[in-house]
Amino acid sequence: MIELTRSTRRTVAIRTVSVSLCSFAALMLVPQAAQAQDAAVPRTAEQQAATWQEIARQPDFWQGTWQSISPIADDFSKTPDYTPAALDYIKRYKPAEDSPFTNCKPLGMPFVQNIGGMPMKFFQSPGMIAVYIESSGMTRFIHTDGRKHSEQPNPSYLGESIGHWEGDTLVVDTTGLAADTIFQMGTLPASQLRDGDHSPLASVIFGKHGPNLRLVERLRLIDFNTLELQLTIYDDTIFKQPYSPVPRRFLRGIEQRNEPQEWACTDNRDYFDEATGKLEINVKDKAQDR
Repeated sequence: MIELTRSTRRTVAIRTVSVSLCSFAALMLVPQAAQAQDAAVPRTAEQQAATWQEIARQPDFWQGTWQSISPIADDFSKTPDYTPAALDYIKRYKPAEDSPFTNCKPLGMPFVQNIGGMPMKFFQSPGMIAVYIESSGMTRFIHTDGRKHSEQPNPSYLGESIGHWEGDTLVVDTTGLAADTIFQMGTLPASQLRDGDHSPLASVIFGKHGPNLRLVERLRLIDFNTLELQLTIYDDTIFKQPYSPVPRRFLRGIEQRNEPQEWACTDNRDYFDEATGKLEINVKDKAQDR
């Protein structure tokens, strides 16, 4: 039997601990190395070029900007199959008394894309499409990297958008929309409108959407200068069946004057007091004090 001195035992112990720490450090670095490798994909210039070539083969949404030529309000000409709760809300609804533009609140999806005088512009990159929407000065991100929706998305005015291509059609699925997002649930018949009220929003029924609101958009080029967007709304608190308004169309603008501008709501004169439910028109100072 070999007997180790105190000094020898101490040296062996130190070396053993050192080896153990090195092994632990090596194990910890493995997933980090794998993550770094994954983050580097595509790794070669050829792979990067192939990715951009694939983007170049997709329909050209990218040149210029797109401006809606459809009415601001969606066309609900075919009456949806409403739930009893929605029918009761519509029966009690009073048109033209609630302004969706009070207090400078962002409009949110899908209404934010409807404003005809304010264009939107697409930017494509591997795994993502960004859309700058001049209305409300918002940038929307559509993820095309194959991810799934978050189990608990952070509610926002634009929601969590995930897209994929089906031939020449970009299909975008959006969930996670904030509870106070401006939401159009229908239109009122002409018989319920005030005489002489030509506001594009006079007939719109605005309301609260349900917690599981889901929007599915199908975007495709009718021709080089015309983009069509077919929206389908899923909300079982309002519609018994998913509802699709009349498709919305946008025209391409490629001149310099069509470039999107910065937009910010800093001088809103209308103020809605959520505590009292009272809407005050043209009260600039109060509207800015929020």
